[in-house]
Amino acid sequence: MRILCDQNVPAKYVDAFQSTDSLIVTTVKDALQHDATDTEIAAYAEQNQWVVFTNDDDFFIAGGDHGLLLYDQLEDPRPGDIVQAVQRIEQTYTDPNDIVESIPGKWV
Repeated sequence: MRILCDQNVPAKYVDAFQSTDSLIVTTVKDALQHDATDTEIAAYAEQNQWVVFTNDDDFFIAGGDHGLLLYDQLEDPRPGDIVQAVQRIEQTYTDPNDIVESIPGKWV
């Protein structure tokens, strides 16, 4: 799975994704301008087949035909739980664009 981490995703999640062989990860800061809007991020994700990982539920409004993984910043899920959830989701969905999940949730 190709994961595009939104601007405010903590490094602990980016690092956890990067340490997993089955996941390809980048950040908005590395792929776009650091101040890219949600609409610009959604368009980039759609054009380049990325699943957006974010705590920003505005992506439900931003549109685009791309996958979406939403985590709750206040719950501060453990990076290992996030990675485990993403790996299970990757095994469940045949098309990453169909993914719209809150994680870790029921996936752990």
